[in-house]
Amino acid sequence: MSADKHLQEHTAEEMKAWPEWAREIRQSYLSSSASVFLLHGVRDDVAWAGGYLRLNEFLHKAFCGDKVTVFYDLARGITFPTPEDERAFVTFVDVYQNREKIKVDLRESYLPEVAIPLIESFLTSRQNAAAVIDYVDKLAPREEQHFMSFSQRRLVTSLRRWAQEPRLVRRNSFVFMIADALADVHEELAGRTSGARLIGLPLPDYEERLAYINSQLSSPQENGRRPCLDTTPEVFATNTDGLSKIQIGLLMRRTAIDGDAVTVRHTTEFKRDVIASEIGDLLSFMRPRFGLEAVAGVDKQKNLLMATARALQEGKKAVVPQGILLVGPPGCGKTFTMQCFAHDAGIPFVELRNIFSKYVGSTEANLEKVFHYLEAMAPVFVFIDEFDQSYGRRVTSDSDSGVSRRVFAMFNSFLSDESQQGRILFGAATNRPDLIDPSTMRAGRFDLKLPFLLPDATAREAILEVSLRSLGIECEGLELGGVAEKTGGYSGADLKELCQVAQRNAVFDGRERVEAADLEFAVADYIAPTAARREEIEYMQLLSVAACTSRSLLPDEYLEGIESGALYRRLEELKLVVP
Repeated sequence: MSADKHLQEHTAEEMKAWPEWAREIRQSYLSSSASVFLLHGVRDDVAWAGGYLRLNEFLHKAFCGDKVTVFYDLARGITFPTPEDERAFVTFVDVYQNREKIKVDLRESYLPEVAIPLIESFLTSRQNAAAVIDYVDKLAPREEQHFMSFSQRRLVTSLRRWAQEPRLVRRNSFVFMIADALADVHEELAGRTSGARLIGLPLPDYEERLAYINSQLSSPQENGRRPCLDTTPEVFATNTDGLSKIQIGLLMRRTAIDGDAVTVRHTTEFKRDVIASEIGDLLSFMRPRFGLEAVAGVDKQKNLLMATARALQEGKKAVVPQGILLVGPPGCGKTFTMQCFAHDAGIPFVELRNIFSKYVGSTEANLEKVFHYLEAMAPVFVFIDEFDQSYGRRVTSDSDSGVSRRVFAMFNSFLSDESQQGRILFGAATNRPDLIDPSTMRAGRFDLKLPFLLPDATAREAILEVSLRSLGIECEGLELGGVAEKTGGYSGADLKELCQVAQRNAVFDGRERVEAADLEFAVADYIAPTAARREEIEYMQLLSVAACTSRSLLPDEYLEGIESGALYRRLEELKLVVP
C-alpha cells in the first residue's frame, strides 16, 4: 500500500486531542489491517485544532484530506465536503457513463440502486478515494434473509464486498460506514467476519466533558449572552455524565438564551428528558427516599449490604461484587432493600425494564443502547425484578430466531466484565432461583446471593414496628410481641398490610390513634395470601436457602437440613406438587 501522507503528517501533539477510537482507526489503516470501518454509537462533536467538529467533518479533515471524498445517506443522496471533491466526482461520473453506456442523474443519487454501484466503481477505479456512508443501519437494516427483497440482498452483498475488496488497500482508499447502533445493522456487515473494522463511539468521559464545557464557557457570546454556570466546571462535568457533548452544548446555550446560569436542577431535568427520549421505557430512574436503616427483619443481610455500600463510597472496588442476587418468597422486601442500598451507596438507582421487541434486531439494539448509557452513567446500580423471567434463563431453541439466546449471551458477557466492577453494579430479585441458568449464578456474575426468608417472631416484631412508624402510628402501648407470635408465616408485605388494616379500622371508627384492639381486629380479619400457598412458599424458601453460598446468612435449622441432606429431599418432594 502506498504511504498515506495525510495521516502520517498528523503530529503526536495534534493526536493527543483525538478520541481513542480515532487513533485506533489511524493505526489500523496505516498498518493495512483495515480499509473499511463501521462506526457505531454516539455521533458527537469531536475535538479538532482547538475547537470541535461534527463527526462527518472530523472524519473528512482527519482522514480524507488528500482523497476525493463523497458523503452518502438515504435522505440527501450523494453530497460532497468541498467543491473540489464535487468537481472531481462529476468528472469521474462522465467517464463512468461513457464506459458503462448508461445515463446517471445525480439528482436521483438518494436511490441506493443508483448511488451504491456508482460509489463502488469510484472507490475501485481510482487512487486516493474515500466514502462516508451515513445511517447505514437505515440503508442495510438487520432483517431475516427470507424477508429481504432481491435488491436489498444485492445491496448488502455490495457493501460487504467493499470490506473484502483488496483494490481499496492497493489504491489507498477507504470507507467509513456510520450507524447509531450496531445491532440495527445487517449481520452481514456487523458480524465479526464481515471484514469491516468495528469501531465503537462512546459517550464522552469526565475529562472530555470538562474540556468541552470549558470551551463553551469561553466561546463567543450568543444573543449577547455567554453561557455560565452556578457551580464549577468540574462539578458540572460530573453532573452531566450520560450526556453527549452536543447535548451539553444545547443545555448551556438554551439556558444562556433564557438569561439563566446552568443549575443542578436544569441539568437534572434536561438529563432525565434526554435519556428518557433516547432509551424510552428501557430504564426506569428512581430516587430512593430511605436508607438501609428502614429495613427490618434481615439484619445479617442488611449489615453485609451496608459494608458493601461503604466500600463503594470509599472506592474499594476490589471487594464490591459484580452482582447481588436477592432470593426468597414474594413480599419479603427484596426490591425495597435494593433501593435502600442504592441510597446508602450514594449512586443512581435504575430499574431495567423489558427490552424485548417484536421487530428484528431491535431487542439486541435496545440492550446495546442500555449498556452504552450504563457505562456513561457509572457509577450506577441496576436492578432487575423477577430476574428468572427476563435475563437469567438460557433459551435453547430458536423459536424467536435466536433473539433470546443472543440477549442471554450479551447480558452474561456484560455482567462478567471485570472492568465494570465497582462502576456498574447489578442487583436482581427472584423467588425461583432454580429457573436461572447456572452460568449466570456463578461467582464473577451474581457472586453475592442473599436469602430473604419469611421473618421469624423477632423479625416480625421489628417489621411491625417499622411499618407502624412509616404510617405515622405511635407504637407506645401496643403489644407487638403478641401480634408477632400470632402471625407466623406472614411476609413483610403481609405485616405492613396488617398495620394498614388496623389504621383503617381506627379511622373508620372515628379515632385518630391506633389501639391494641385495632391490631387484634386486623389479626383476626386479615387473611394472608401466603396461607393458601404454603407448599409453594416453602418451596421458594428452601430454594433460596439452597442458592445461598454463605453459612453465616442462614439460620441454624437450615444449616442442619443442608448437612443432613433433609433440605434437598424436601425440595424433591415439593417439586412434585408445586407448579
